[in-house]
Amino acid sequence: MDSVVERPRQTTGYYADTAYRPDQIPEQPPQHEDHNQSALERFGTARLPWGHTEPVVPIIVFAKAPPKLLRWHEEHGDPLEGTGYQGQMDHECFRYAPLAKRFQILNLTEIFTRLMIIIFGPLMILTVIVMSFVSSDSNYWQDVIDDWRSFALTFGIPIGIWLISRVLAKYCLGWFLKAGKGPLWELNRRTGMVTVWTYPPKFPFIPRGKPEVFKAPFVEFDAWVSTRGDRAGILNRLHLFHRYSKCEAGVGAVGGNTSMPEPCYALWDFVQNYMDVTQPLPDIPIWEAYRHLDPVTAEHDRQTNRSERYWRDMDDDTFKACEREMHYRVHALRTLSRPNIMAEKTVYASY
Repeated sequence: MDSVVERPRQTTGYYADTAYRPDQIPEQPPQHEDHNQSALERFGTARLPWGHTEPVVPIIVFAKAPPKLLRWHEEHGDPLEGTGYQGQMDHECFRYAPLAKRFQILNLTEIFTRLMIIIFGPLMILTVIVMSFVSSDSNYWQDVIDDWRSFALTFGIPIGIWLISRVLAKYCLGWFLKAGKGPLWELNRRTGMVTVWTYPPKFPFIPRGKPEVFKAPFVEFDAWVSTRGDRAGILNRLHLFHRYSKCEAGVGAVGGNTSMPEPCYALWDFVQNYMDVTQPLPDIPIWEAYRHLDPVTAEHDRQTNRSERYWRDMDDDTFKACEREMHYRVHALRTLSRPNIMAEKTVYASY
């Protein structure tokens, strides 16, 4: 697959003049219209304030690469190497690119069937036991035994699908691990720019056309949390909308839909902290191997005498404790009560 990613232009220093610095945000044009949300849609959303961030990371990102996985990569290398995958998550940029549909289907199948086995299996067994005490049928257990086919189908189908998906993931992973259509969005720490790719529809036997590329400074995007209800309950999701045009950088895909808004708040803090070149990279396992390549981070680690293998040499129990602590910090966030430093730089069309 041909890359649709442009190489960053060289600048006089490591960070471009457009890199995000919260204490040097330039004056922004007033926003005359909200291009991404109607007045009705804004009833279910809340704009998140800029600045005054906390060093928090959504658990789904924090635990993305636990120490044992980092050590596995050191020994075996990156399984995505050579697949044409254009995603990137390092000291220079955070670029989101989906893998091929076949891998997504395999991954979702394994997760869904495993959850069915773990959740519904014990629940069904418990139901059968409880019913044995409340049932007046003296032949209850005999009836249960006679109905073995129903139980075999109920448990056998998901277990069979799960086993097949496990076998395919173990022995045919190379075929499934293929790049998708290309990157969808990028947050560039070095340049302070956000890039969004929009692809034309794909039709059978017809090559896909080139994507439209939209690029704008990070400071022109505002974070919103949308809240909606469905059969699963209340769902919250982070959106990063461009202030002056109809465009969204879909960073909400990283955190997904959440039952509580705090993980969305944490994702917004995490994004700001990553883009902020006045402070080091967020200290999470997945970025440990790149910390020495970012000047601000390298200097911070030198002054604090941080171990180069702080995460990689951590045992599983200690990491689990760090994960629990981060979980508590995320759910203690009170982001909506913070002042918005961007409100001093622009005039919003809506509140």
